[in-house]
Amino acid sequence: MIIYVDILLAVNGWADFLLLLGVRRACGIGARGWRLVLGAFIGALSSCVLLLPALSAWLTLSIKLLTAVLMVLTAYGWYSYRRFGKALLLLFGLSAGLSGLCSALYYFVAPRDFYVFNGVVYYNVSPWLLIGLTLVCYGVLTLLERVSRRRAPTQRDFVVRLSQDNRTVQVRCLYDSGNHLTEPFSNQPVLVVERAAIERFVSVPSVDALPPNGRWRVVPFDSLGGSGMLPAFKPQSMAVFVGREERTVSDCYVAVCERLGRGEYQGLIGTSLGDRLI
Repeated sequence: MIIYVDILLAVNGWADFLLLLGVRRACGIGARGWRLVLGAFIGALSSCVLLLPALSAWLTLSIKLLTAVLMVLTAYGWYSYRRFGKALLLLFGLSAGLSGLCSALYYFVAPRDFYVFNGVVYYNVSPWLLIGLTLVCYGVLTLLERVSRRRAPTQRDFVVRLSQDNRTVQVRCLYDSGNHLTEPFSNQPVLVVERAAIERFVSVPSVDALPPNGRWRVVPFDSLGGSGMLPAFKPQSMAVFVGREERTVSDCYVAVCERLGRGEYQGLIGTSLGDRLI
């Protein structure tokens, strides 16, 4: 069988990019696209072990582990052992699922020009066909996600009351259907509030100098305006006024940013928190 290196790199690079994209979404990591491309390029280069003689299972596993570590560090950078470990395990899980699917396809269907060796998949397919099929699959998954997603709250403006250490503050908030921010480890909803609205309510630390008491977390975000990290805390109590009704919300984080909008609102309610207000 003739193996073309450009097709080998294209197929595996594209698959690695989609895997990294899936990890970013699952973890809520604010990673830029170009970093995902670099991480996928490292994964694509490692696929060249297909051209080597048959390797032992331990050596193949070692190469995959080293490649996964480099891909995660390149794509998402380093913040903590916990976030790194979670991203690495997710990448291994998604990769294992894809590898199992490819192996089943190879052994039971045996399509033409499909080859698996040294743990690497090679499929002699046109890059344009690969990209086209990927876009079709992405479109189908996006459609299914929108159909299955719960409807948004009927109102757009809310008042949120936060309580912490016998202090209370009320924040005017806007519902943002494009905000899917969650705390990456617990997957709990995140309310985004600008600093000026709560700086007298709570002392907000820098993301580079969080207090060691564990009350503050770092929540990564990725938006059209850029990506970064926001300090976040879980208030002792939170209530949202939905019309004339007051609803208590538990297990929700409050992330603090520098500024939101032009002063017409002080916080953003995302879809995760909005689902609880329906």
